[in-house]
Amino acid sequence: MKDLVKNPIGIIALFISLIYGFANLLLGTTASSLSPDERYPIIIFIVLFPVIVLGLFYLLVSKHHGKLYAPGDYKDDKSFLRTLSQEERELKLEKEAEESLPEPASSLPTSAVEARQSHNERIAIFRNELRAIESAVVSKFEIELGQSAERDVAIGDTGATFDALFKSGGKLTFLEVKSVRTPTTITMILDRVLYNAVVADKFMASNFKLILVVVYHFNREELPRQESILRRRVEQCPADIELRFIHRPELNV
Repeated sequence: MKDLVKNPIGIIALFISLIYGFANLLLGTTASSLSPDERYPIIIFIVLFPVIVLGLFYLLVSKHHGKLYAPGDYKDDKSFLRTLSQEERELKLEKEAEESLPEPASSLPTSAVEARQSHNERIAIFRNELRAIESAVVSKFEIELGQSAERDVAIGDTGATFDALFKSGGKLTFLEVKSVRTPTTITMILDRVLYNAVVADKFMASNFKLILVVVYHFNREELPRQESILRRRVEQCPADIELRFIHRPELNV
């Protein structure tokens, strides 16, 4: 009984077993004394309940499987890796789009509502572009590394998420793609990546490497200065991070 209540799956299984057991016990002990009209609802429940449970479990496993396990169920670092749900993927893209696009200037000759609507439209367009950029970069590294990637992964509930994971031997190599519109936003974007890298490195007991790919939209002439700043920051990070730069026009998406 104790093992059943250690994680959400056990609690759900115990709850279902009790309900179904009580329903069968009620029908078995009172069948002779119940009228047909009283027996039919119980029989219908006993027949339909497993079908409904099966459907709900399908939704849970396909959409929210990462929430069905307790931390104690994971025996090692690799088993604690999970795939982001569709909702988590969209939320991540939304945040990255907002980070990359500045808020509309208050001096624009438009109302606040119009400015905000325009900004939201730009974010929606850029979010779709981000999705295409990330997919193209991951495919590029699949060819370079000669192996398929697991896309959109997270390390348990630590909050550390990455665009892809490559498993080679005992080493786990993660890939994170950042699309940068202007040089002014690049440092802020890097801070969150470095934090995630430190969290992941500590959790994975240093069995961790991150390839950070910066897809920049600004002119090449501005890159050397930004690259110098980023490399200094990356060198100060205790995690193993490889920094790459790709000019946006080089990606045919």
